[in-house]
Amino acid sequence: MQRISWAVLVLVFLLLVIRQTTPGQTGKDSPRAKTADPTSTLVWQGDAGAVSQDGRYLVFPDWDTGDLALQDLALNKRRIIVSAKNPKGDLKVYAEASSISRDGTQIAYSWYDKRIDRYELWITNLRGDAKPRRVYGAPNVGWLAPQDWSADGKWVAVLLSYKDRTGELAVVSVNDGILRPVKSGRWPGGDIRAFFSPDGKYIAYDLPQDSVKANDVWVTAVDGTQDIRVVAHRGNDAVMGWSPDGKRLLYTSERLFSTALFSVEIHEGVTKGVAMAILPDMGLIDSLGITKKGSLFYVTERGRRGGSIQVAEFDLESGAVTSPQDVSTGPHEDNVNPSWSPDGKYLAYVSLRGRHAEIPMIVVRTAGTGELIREIQPKLRRSELAGWVPDSKALLVMGQDLSGLNGAFRIDAKSGETSLLFGIPYASSLSMPTLSLDGRILYYWKNINGGKEHLIIGRDLTTGAEKELIRRPFLGTLQISPDGRFLATATVDPTKNERRLLLVPLDGSTPREAMRIPSGVADTDLRQVEGKGSRVAPASWAPDSRSLVARLFRKPEGPSELWRVPVNGDAPRKLSSMIEANVFKFTISPDGRHVAYRIKESEPEVPRQVWKFENFLTGHSHK
Repeated sequence: MQRISWAVLVLVFLLLVIRQTTPGQTGKDSPRAKTADPTSTLVWQGDAGAVSQDGRYLVFPDWDTGDLALQDLALNKRRIIVSAKNPKGDLKVYAEASSISRDGTQIAYSWYDKRIDRYELWITNLRGDAKPRRVYGAPNVGWLAPQDWSADGKWVAVLLSYKDRTGELAVVSVNDGILRPVKSGRWPGGDIRAFFSPDGKYIAYDLPQDSVKANDVWVTAVDGTQDIRVVAHRGNDAVMGWSPDGKRLLYTSERLFSTALFSVEIHEGVTKGVAMAILPDMGLIDSLGITKKGSLFYVTERGRRGGSIQVAEFDLESGAVTSPQDVSTGPHEDNVNPSWSPDGKYLAYVSLRGRHAEIPMIVVRTAGTGELIREIQPKLRRSELAGWVPDSKALLVMGQDLSGLNGAFRIDAKSGETSLLFGIPYASSLSMPTLSLDGRILYYWKNINGGKEHLIIGRDLTTGAEKELIRRPFLGTLQISPDGRFLATATVDPTKNERRLLLVPLDGSTPREAMRIPSGVADTDLRQVEGKGSRVAPASWAPDSRSLVARLFRKPEGPSELWRVPVNGDAPRKLSSMIEANVFKFTISPDGRHVAYRIKESEPEVPRQVWKFENFLTGHSHK
């Protein structure tokens, strides 16, 4: 009898718990009578640049016409605010970024005039006669984007990039166009977001860490009295906006392969307490701001360009690829450019991370087990992995350093220390360089004669002396043979409308076109090798340097054939295996038994969407 009584009591307790936690419960003692669950609602199919504080209007550029357009979400109607009046199919002027004033009466927008290469800040009326007027512009401005309005409507926060490659966060007076800098530095302006606090005293913004790619979140006083980093993390952090009462700051942070939404209390420009997680994964989003009712409007990104790195067994005689294993683990990464170390011990590749896959990390793994050795974030503004240096102790990278110098760089595989090998005026002049076996000669190609010809050059890194190897109407990326005797590259022959595989001996003897295929395109399209017609390109050298494996593409978007191409002049031999079109950078290991490659599954184009996230501040605000 006693046992039954306890069972009844337990059952009654469970029923009470279930009753208090049942979805939809509306009793006066139920928590759900007081609060609603956080919800995301799709409000617009398409892109947008700004949302009004009442959540009714979206403003965006029409990329077909260059106009500044407005979408009324309540009436589901669209109208043009500012007409660019461009000729059809020719955008001579156009609107870009925009921001709506807090009272919903004005729009600040950037206006680009292609004819004079000039960005300017303009303001127009949201209601009634547009009457657009120019507020700010300067010849040295290479790009600008309004971010947010102060509550009193007197200032617009603006991001600028200058033609000297510096960036600036500033406020512009709406009345007289006076620009007042808030923070300056060297950073790529397009990946930064900024929002005024509701009282207008502070601006929250995200900024690259130490002038590289991953952003942290800062809060700066408009009067210049303080500038504090409030969110710091090795991942990418992005400001989303302020709570309507100004007491909390919302931001996303890319952690554990997801983009989580956080809230942190801010008091007089400084964080107070610990951050609170709101949602574990928001996906790839850009914030449009938080409305006066506390709704976060955001735009979804089109999706990752995501690719993964696979390692598989390889038969050099047949070309068979078997037992593939994925060695890249991050589902939110785009992994590119696999490269074996010359000693065969390591595999390196680049993992592109961040909201826009803009944060490059060089990942180094063991060649045998795939065990992670280290990750290196290059201290470069822009970088692209070209391979390893011959001693397998460092990586060869082309890119741009923090001062804006373009060139080839050496990155130590253990310490990540970066050193310049060769600086050049323009990044386009240097394409995937490679080094001689002794590391003394850097081979690269550059455009000459206005881009009508390509030239391969060997540069002595000790003396600076340069030697021309060959020039052609087109040359592809360079691959040096393991014995250091040849460079393999792709080229074209305009006289026969053919695309060819070229072997360039490094002893100065005559180059030889080892394989050819009719392009199947018009003469004018012959040099557009990636997008049209048939082509042949070197895939990877055999370890003994007596032959290389080439990929022959008969259709630009189809699978490719594998061919074995001897260097002694014998005829190329087609291998029995085919490689799918979604396989890129096919490279054979130094022992010849494995291949590494990038594989990217085809995905349908996903249009951008605008969503409204509501009821997420409940329990986080402080009155």
